[in-house]
Amino acid sequence: MASNPTPSHKSPHPQSFHFRALINKQGRLNVRGTRNWQNPFADLYHYFFSLSWPKFFVHIAAIYALTNLFFGVLYFMCGVDALGDGHSTGLERFRHCVFLSIENMSAIDYSRVGKVGIGPYILMTMQAFLGLLTLAVITGLFYARFSRATARIIFSNKVIIGNYNGRRCLSFRIANERLNQIAEAHMTLNLTKNEVSQEGEHARRFYDLKLERNHSLLFALSWTVRHFIDESSPLFGMDMEKMRQDQMGILASLTGIDETFSQPIIARHAYMLEDIVYDKRFKDIVVWHDKKVHIDLKGIHDMHEVQPV
Repeated sequence: MASNPTPSHKSPHPQSFHFRALINKQGRLNVRGTRNWQNPFADLYHYFFSLSWPKFFVHIAAIYALTNLFFGVLYFMCGVDALGDGHSTGLERFRHCVFLSIENMSAIDYSRVGKVGIGPYILMTMQAFLGLLTLAVITGLFYARFSRATARIIFSNKVIIGNYNGRRCLSFRIANERLNQIAEAHMTLNLTKNEVSQEGEHARRFYDLKLERNHSLLFALSWTVRHFIDESSPLFGMDMEKMRQDQMGILASLTGIDETFSQPIIARHAYMLEDIVYDKRFKDIVVWHDKKVHIDLKGIHDMHEVQPV
């Protein structure tokens, strides 16, 4: 009788599904994985587009330096004398060959090559063509990154479980830092927690939380998002100890169309257990002054105590 195959990996422990280990405060995944080798040039656009600005500049500078170093070595092997007097040797000649490559990336100076044959001229032509292509690609990347619409949505740093109109609810507040209009704003709220199936399989499950209002035609100021905790809510009957045992987390996501850019935007935020407070209320940050509506974005996180009913 054939023996059962040995599993190639260990079953994950519930602690490995800690919410803070999966998703950071900004709602971005912290998951890293292994995969088969792929062609590094297969998805370069997405790679450069997903880099942060500091890493992007470091990559561009590294490519620029390595390219000029490579062509500097080729000029050195071709016998190009950048000094023009025929007496430069060794490291000094190599240094001038590298700087000759830097000059040729943007403009060609044939007078610095001297009469050394057709090889250096072909090499300079290749580098000039490569420099032209590189300039076009980098310009396109810069334009794409600068023109990409981004959201400047502020999420309150705490989520409140308290009473509203006599009903128990979970609430948090968001505001548009740019104070422009976001059309067709749509908010979704998920609760995530660890669960064990009847067969003993550990998994992190996600549940939709029904909101009091999940859609706003024009979102420009602030928005208090509420989920009422009733019998149909996944939060019903859960205390802090149960939340901690299930390693519960809350993930909020806002989508809409920025009317300034006329492009869709998305903003996410993750709330951990330590971000939950009880029986408090957000202070009002929208006031009427001088016949105009004013909003104090600095007070979006401010709360005051409320006695439970």
